Amino acid sequence: MPALSFIAAQAESVVGHLPEARQSALAQALAGLCETRWHELRGPEPASMLDHALWSVTPPLADLFVDMYAAGDPRLDDVLQGHKPVLGLALLVLEQIARGDAEGARLAYEAMMVFESDAAAASYATTIATALRGRLAWPPSHRHIPQPPLWKALALVAAHTGRCDLKAIIEVIRLLVGGAPSAGQPVDESLERLRNVLLYEHGMHFIGIDEREIFFEQHGHAHKPATIKHVEDALIEIRQAWLAGPPVSVH
Repeated sequence: MPALSFIAAQAESVVGHLPEARQSALAQALAGLCETRWHELRGPEPASMLDHALWSVTPPLADLFVDMYAAGDPRLDDVLQGHKPVLGLALLVLEQIARGDAEGARLAYEAMMVFESDAAAASYATTIATALRGRLAWPPSHRHIPQPPLWKALALVAAHTGRCDLKAIIEVIRLLVGGAPSAGQPVDESLERLRNVLLYEHGMHFIGIDEREIFFEQHGHAHKPATIKHVEDALIEIRQAWLAGPPVSVH
């Protein structure tokens, strides 16, 4: 993925000479609409720990924008007021950079580039909309594919949760690090399946996480901690793998 400075320059070229005040108003309106879309999609607050963690984390705004495009949501047209979707995505790129959300900016840039072609946009939008609803079969993470252990573990987490964004995956890893529930606490069967079946089959165990690194071991042997940036890069690769298709379930 290109550097943020390059991504910003590309987005600015799409925005062109749109007045700065107009840019700001459109970007804020789009961001607010995307957040509203998530509140509609996620439904009522779930009881289980894993579902609640995913429910609490808003997906990348660009994915929510694309989902509204796929649905033909008239609110998107109302906000864009005749501008093409590619301009809206360019504004989200710049808005996410301003927020300090590098992952959000990169995913908005990915969508912006796709939306230069109407045909590509339609296919991409369908895939994103399917993924947001947890109905996309993800690429295989078989033990023999030529990827590092952490990549495979992250692919399994993404496949199990239906999320491939860094913020959501970090929250899931925090739950995995927390260990099994104490006596008297309800068992989250989905979380325990992820921990004790899917990850266990690969010998993977997340043992710690802080603001900079994730600590893990495989078959009882500790690996060098992975930086959060390394995890973000791996998730981008995993996302690109399922966007490229054809999707294959890992379950």
